[in-house]
Amino acid sequence: METNRAIYSHNPSGRRLLYVHTIMFLLAFILIISRRPDAILNPQFWAEDGTVFYAQTYNNGIINSLFSPYAGYLDAIARLTAAFSMLFSFKSAPLVFNLIAIIIQILPVNFLISSRFSKLIPNINYRIYISFLYLALPGCYEVNANITNAQWRIALLIFMAIISKSSNFLVNLFDILIILIGGLTGPFSILIILAILFLIIFEKKSNQKKRINNLFYIKLVLLLGTALTQILVLTNNQIGQSRISKIGSIFLSFNDVRKILEILTNQVFSMSFFGTHITNYLINSLPESLYIILNITLLIVGSIILFYLLLKSSIELRAFIIFATLIPFTAIALEFPHVTLFEPVGVGGRYWFNLVLAFSLGTIWLCYKIYSIKTHMAKIFAVTILATMSIGIVTDWQHPAFTDFKFAKYADRFMELPSGQEIIIPTNPEPWSMKLIKH
Repeated sequence: METNRAIYSHNPSGRRLLYVHTIMFLLAFILIISRRPDAILNPQFWAEDGTVFYAQTYNNGIINSLFSPYAGYLDAIARLTAAFSMLFSFKSAPLVFNLIAIIIQILPVNFLISSRFSKLIPNINYRIYISFLYLALPGCYEVNANITNAQWRIALLIFMAIISKSSNFLVNLFDILIILIGGLTGPFSILIILAILFLIIFEKKSNQKKRINNLFYIKLVLLLGTALTQILVLTNNQIGQSRISKIGSIFLSFNDVRKILEILTNQVFSMSFFGTHITNYLINSLPESLYIILNITLLIVGSIILFYLLLKSSIELRAFIIFATLIPFTAIALEFPHVTLFEPVGVGGRYWFNLVLAFSLGTIWLCYKIYSIKTHMAKIFAVTILATMSIGIVTDWQHPAFTDFKFAKYADRFMELPSGQEIIIPTNPEPWSMKLIKH
């Protein structure tokens, strides 16, 4: 006891930091649950969570499923979560999946408020505000509290782990673990490499050494290793080969370009300001001529903001914008010519999540710069933009609850089945279902 007191008395800042991290974690947990309480109160599997990851792990065994590609690439975090859930009862499995997904969702908050980001954003209050924006972001229903789409959150974590800097051994070890597991979760490591190369080139041109150090290169080599692994899996997998082959056959017509720009405007610019519900209302309710005018206006304004950010913002934000932009446009290229798959607002939001976050962060940074001009008109303009952005946060706060398929009853029925019998369990979203064969 005396020893502990002595440690705390000599390291009050460390103890305070632990309190801050704990409080922020709990607050973030509460905010996430407030957006969709049934994730904890009535947990159910979402899409591949049950249909693929849990079902394959249970039916085929942990070892056989652990390194199995899905959709053409490895998804380590989903496979590890399914393996871990085998330690618990089947009835508890959806809760285990959701809790791990929520922890992953919260981790960027703890990353951001840690000392590793103090040089990039010195003011802790600003880092807390950014954390709230991240947690409150509109249009993120698909990436909220489920493992299947946690890979888009992990992609953000990998980027943060690469650009952050710390002298603490345990912190660096944790960052390396994030990069290793995250790099084998989805194909994002391939895209992050391109953004990090941009960061390296421009930091060297500006003679900055903020990130370029031996540990940075260790992280980069590890990330490169995971990217090459994912490329090998993609090129040796039938689904991966099919997707990659589409890229070489892309020929964009004027109509394709127009449709892609319209999708970008609705899914990023309009989403960032107005959120899902109001964007859908504008699309479905406005007269066509008025909608076209609004869409073109948002496209011009949003594009100007993005180009300004790419020219004038910090190197780290520019690199993040590049990475975040690569995600949806790579997905569109892989699905081409089926561009309309990305058209419905609120559906496929996972592809746009990081770009909406990057654009929102950049817009807030720009508003801060404009407000600092200290003229009356500049302050009114900045406050107006920020107030407009709050519309999407408020209207998109509450996510719709999952359809209640009475998972607990199916779980009880499954446990009563004799060995060798199978059961089909409906899961969200309809018409997904999972098939389990009782051991």
